[in-house]
Amino acid sequence: MSLQRIFQADAYGQQPVAQNFWHRAFEPDVLGEPLQEEHSCEVAIVGGGYTGLSAALKLAQQGVDVAVLDARHIGWGASGRNGGFCCLGGTIAEDDELIRRYGEVEARRYFYAERAAIDLVAELLDQFEIDADVASKGETVLAHKPRRVDQLKDTAADIQKRYGISCHFHDKDELTELGMNASGLSAGLTIPVGFALHPYKYARGLAAAVKAQGARFYEQTEVLGIVPADDGQYVLKARKGHLRAQKVLLAANGYSSENMPEWLAGKYLPVQSNILMTRPLSEEELKRQGWFSNQMAYDTRTLLHYFRLLPDNRMMFGMRGSVSAAPQVRERMRQAARRDFERIFPEWAKVETPDFWSGLACLTNNLVPFVGVVPNTSGLYAAFGYHGNGVAMATYAGRLIAHEMLGEATNLAYPAFLKVAPTQFPFGSMRRHLLALSYTWFTLKDRMF
Repeated sequence: MSLQRIFQADAYGQQPVAQNFWHRAFEPDVLGEPLQEEHSCEVAIVGGGYTGLSAALKLAQQGVDVAVLDARHIGWGASGRNGGFCCLGGTIAEDDELIRRYGEVEARRYFYAERAAIDLVAELLDQFEIDADVASKGETVLAHKPRRVDQLKDTAADIQKRYGISCHFHDKDELTELGMNASGLSAGLTIPVGFALHPYKYARGLAAAVKAQGARFYEQTEVLGIVPADDGQYVLKARKGHLRAQKVLLAANGYSSENMPEWLAGKYLPVQSNILMTRPLSEEELKRQGWFSNQMAYDTRTLLHYFRLLPDNRMMFGMRGSVSAAPQVRERMRQAARRDFERIFPEWAKVETPDFWSGLACLTNNLVPFVGVVPNTSGLYAAFGYHGNGVAMATYAGRLIAHEMLGEATNLAYPAFLKVAPTQFPFGSMRRHLLALSYTWFTLKDRMF
């Protein structure tokens, strides 16, 4: 059996992550050997990212025999490649749309969950003494055109209404005083919730906590099939072994496949995000550009840029917009990212950017995460679809689904609509190509408006 995926094989190989600064800067120990022969457990988790690790931690703390399987190594996917923004998010549906679909009570329960997700990450970092290079006091949204300033003021009103949070508006002069000077910026809005972290250190810190609780890891283990057994359990088939489990959690997010299991087909949409990283900048270079804040920031473009200064003065610069993992397309994206970087930070036009990597975030057709039981099954669960904001929400989803698997109530906000299975995207395995049309329109919109 082989996995059916909607991106080219390169997206799931080593090439997109070969120049990943996060991985290179932190050398982890091997947590588990490949699955060989036949083994059993109570709960098998497919995917060693934030979702799977968070769920495994809660389950193992309750004495459950847990095994986490990853096709590469723990934290290899989006959890070890993202920009490290632990912030509000998880859906790209507008507030009014959520309220129209699910009612105001459930929508507000979700807004509360977004805040609780950030708190959960902070709690785990503190509880397990995970040194993840935490920085930034909230996040700052930057107007990339003068006409977007009013949008920031509307955002401030929405944030106040949605979360009860007062935001701080900054004009151009104040941004400069705060050390956030970049070309084309008209104003900024700081949302004083959330923080930045080293995403891979966080993932590996969670993994260490999971292992300390007695859970097992099977790395370099690609799950090729999940087959219901006659006794009501499931058999997870890998190339060199089988794992029998009473319950299974699907937690591969954007790295899922169409046939593992077939229920997933069409219900998720991987989207590529790309990150460029500079060498460490000197104090003189920071002063010359006027950017010396460690605040995590992003702009008001639909195809947004997101960036932040790391503790060692490297500048991280991320962007979206690619629908192919082919090497030549990756190189074009690297060049595009470099052009945008130089345009926004012109004083750093000659600064080297030795690191560039990409990874897959995940959308759902419902525009909200799914965290629940796979319909018409017993013992099969899934959690995915964080819409580019998975540091906090994936961690939270893992905790929620662990409670669900334990069959116990939780005092965490758990909106009922998260348990509703997402609908399928149109055009089946060709659905990622729809993004090309969307990206073309978004690019034009960002330039014009």
